[in-house]
Amino acid sequence: MSNKKSLPPILYVDDEEDNLVVFNSTFRRDYEVHLAKSGMEGLEIMKKHLIHVIITDQRMPEMTGIQFLEKVIPDYPDCIRMILTGFSDIEAIIQAINTGRVYRYITKPWSREELKINIDKGLETYYLREQNRKLIDDLKEANQTLEQKVIDRTRMIEAQKSEITSSIQYARRIQNALLPREEEFKRHFQSFFILSKPKDIVSGDFYWLGVKDDKIVIAVADCTGHGVPGAFMSLLGVSFLNEIHNKSVTIRANEILNQLRDHVIKSLHQTGRNREARDGMEIAMCVIDKVKSKLQFSGAFRPLYIVRKGEIIEMNGDNMPIGLYEEEDISFTNKEMQFEKDDLVYFFTDGYIDQMGGESRKTYRSQNFKKLLLNIHNNSLPEQKEILEKNYNDWRGMNDQLDDILIVGIKM
Repeated sequence: MSNKKSLPPILYVDDEEDNLVVFNSTFRRDYEVHLAKSGMEGLEIMKKHLIHVIITDQRMPEMTGIQFLEKVIPDYPDCIRMILTGFSDIEAIIQAINTGRVYRYITKPWSREELKINIDKGLETYYLREQNRKLIDDLKEANQTLEQKVIDRTRMIEAQKSEITSSIQYARRIQNALLPREEEFKRHFQSFFILSKPKDIVSGDFYWLGVKDDKIVIAVADCTGHGVPGAFMSLLGVSFLNEIHNKSVTIRANEILNQLRDHVIKSLHQTGRNREARDGMEIAMCVIDKVKSKLQFSGAFRPLYIVRKGEIIEMNGDNMPIGLYEEEDISFTNKEMQFEKDDLVYFFTDGYIDQMGGESRKTYRSQNFKKLLLNIHNNSLPEQKEILEKNYNDWRGMNDQLDDILIVGIKM
């Protein structure tokens, strides 16, 4: 009994008794399976149990699967919804996606492996949404606490400093928890490095990794601001990219950026009115197809550098941000090229090249950054990270760090 309660709860709705029996026997060891013979019976089950994933047949008497999912949405919006049918009807698919907000559309006959993968991905999305909501609430709470401490700063300056630092350190742990783990990079790349130097404890720069089918999607972004405001934007960016990637059927870099821009504009209620803050982000996104040895690139103000046989190939992004823009309806461009074995690909924000330093106290500049990459490209990527960090510290000297710094290098 206790073991069953610990399993993820799912609901399967089908008017055919044999289908219910087969589904239950197939998945009862993996999930806490609830069965319903009709949509009305499914709604009664959902009143009594916290269901994470629903799988429903489409063709049922009295209430179709789509109609059932429509009734589920108002009271259980976070529940992941899937529809299962043996009829490949494009109109039904469109209606399921638009009306029932369906996460997956699966045709019969289903295989255990395929259906389990989809259920597990749905559960992962469910838990990720819960985690993201909690993380954002925690950050809002931390920010409110910070504002209150500023009001009382004259009376408790030392205690305040300690509490603020602890709070932001906690926010940093939350932010790091959302970023891809290095183990994910190790699974897909021969070698890599991630050089991250926040200006403050939390960063407005973030990196992201997504894998679907044979395609690996990597992004490096620079959000408006740094510190806590930049961290808020980075949380939105990571959350939106996860949602877009999970829902995408075809993976194209520019289409992901187009959707990301729409999400940012809507979530920040950007209208283009005068004096309205134009928050957003700059980003470089790459889609790597290992099977076809192809690379897609799309960027918002950010370029991508590829070092091949001692030369730099520069792929420039579009001169518009992820956010409100004068010509916001223009699509981001998608550039494609064949990659070769041992190509070195570099993603980076502008913090490194804009740092003030040197004897003349000038910015480091792109030309010097390119020369440095060419000088060190024969070193291993972990060695390159060390050289880049040492060169940055030498250049900055006693000057303050001006911005967050993020560089990601991968070897194909």
